[in-house]
Amino acid sequence: MLLGVVATATLLFSGCDEIIQGSTESGFPTETQTFTVSPNDTIKVTFTANDTWQLTSDAMWCRVDGLFLDTSGKAGEQNIAFVINADGHSVNESKANITLRMGNESRVIAIVTRIGITNAIIVGCDTVNYKHNQTVTIGTSGIQELVIRQSTFDINNLYITQNAEWFNIERTDTVITLSVKAEYLKYSQHNSTDSICFSDKETPMMRLNIQYTGMDAQSVILEPSSQWALRVATDGLTYKESLYETIYEAPIQTTVSVLDDAYTLYRATYNKGEGCTLVSSDSVLWFTVSDDQLGHVAINFNENTGSERTGYVFVLPNGISDTLTTLAEVSAYLFDDATGLFEVKAECEQYLIAQFVQESALASSFHLIDGPTFEYLEIALETEEMWIEFAQSMGVTPNNLFKAELEFAHAYILNPMLSLEVWDPSVDYGEIQVIGLSGKQYVADEDYLIEPTLMEAEGEDHMLLQFRPFIEEPYIIFFVDANKIAHKALVVNPIL
Repeated sequence: MLLGVVATATLLFSGCDEIIQGSTESGFPTETQTFTVSPNDTIKVTFTANDTWQLTSDAMWCRVDGLFLDTSGKAGEQNIAFVINADGHSVNESKANITLRMGNESRVIAIVTRIGITNAIIVGCDTVNYKHNQTVTIGTSGIQELVIRQSTFDINNLYITQNAEWFNIERTDTVITLSVKAEYLKYSQHNSTDSICFSDKETPMMRLNIQYTGMDAQSVILEPSSQWALRVATDGLTYKESLYETIYEAPIQTTVSVLDDAYTLYRATYNKGEGCTLVSSDSVLWFTVSDDQLGHVAINFNENTGSERTGYVFVLPNGISDTLTTLAEVSAYLFDDATGLFEVKAECEQYLIAQFVQESALASSFHLIDGPTFEYLEIALETEEMWIEFAQSMGVTPNNLFKAELEFAHAYILNPMLSLEVWDPSVDYGEIQVIGLSGKQYVADEDYLIEPTLMEAEGEDHMLLQFRPFIEEPYIIFFVDANKIAHKALVVNPIL
């Protein structure tokens, strides 16, 4: 029905374009006749021949009386009807040349233009309906939904094809989702030949050009996403996630996706009592950051001969960093000082590539973990002579005597890193003794709460203690075996 309407409209405007042209003495028209048609239209080509003649069409869709591609006759006035059919009809217009031959001469005396299919399918998004050859723009999200709102054919016969590698097509009934592939997200795509085509089986109905604006200039995609609380070994050669025991070889590697690979890396260190501090690009640190400027970032580490240390690596798209002229402005953008410590702003965590803690040489001897957060806390060797002498009286050597600050009534996890063959309080094959600076011996469940937990650590099973102290004076915790020999000890200064 729709094609009939179009055909009728075409006839009204063209009037079949029946134009009787003048002829030369040889019988060929002086001007080329032109016709604009649709399927089912009929046109008449007129001329006066002074000799026998042959008239030929070069298109299967334009035939004499709808049956033949050519016809012939004798001299005289001619009025030849051509019928237009739908063979190969598509969204593109097509042309037919009608050639007259008399004697040894031939000329094109008529050009027929068949218009392309219109309104065979309506595809749109939001309040927009797209036309043939119109451009669909995929925004910064990398995803665009199209809706098939109307078609003049069975939608089950609809085929959708595309000619570009950088996006995918998914279809659910009348909804079509275009999505930019991950490897192309950071680059805008404006190739005018990139398109999708809608076809009824093998008949093209409409083509839409596809363009992608690229990522938002202030967005970043990290693969893997921001990595927090990574534990780096003392030698700097391996690392792991704090809550898991799988060990990975350094460097820490990340793929950064930013619009047109325009980004800037920043390094920061953490100091107790101060928080995070950004470090200038020319400063030498215990970790190094390599970058190929195409988004491949690697973080390597030096061996640690001192105490535990913490570092950060950030990335900012140049859409942000270009607006920050000094390191102080970058610091104010990334960190919040509301608590008196520079901490990463919640809205800026997306720009963190990695936060990592490199263990000191003591980390393999004793683990102190914050209970609620599972964060590894800093420990050090105790150097006060009084505590050293006390520990030695219980059999603990100075290199197995540690110190830490623990909050009153706060939950911690203590792991003295002792083999189960040496110390296992879950089967009465060991215990802890807690003695205050005053000499008072504290009692479990009255002055502190403990719960042994078996966990694999550093490749072997260890017994951890969930420990919550209610002790107000400095005290020492001894880890004692079944023979009443203490192997390690922790001196605690309480935070009340």
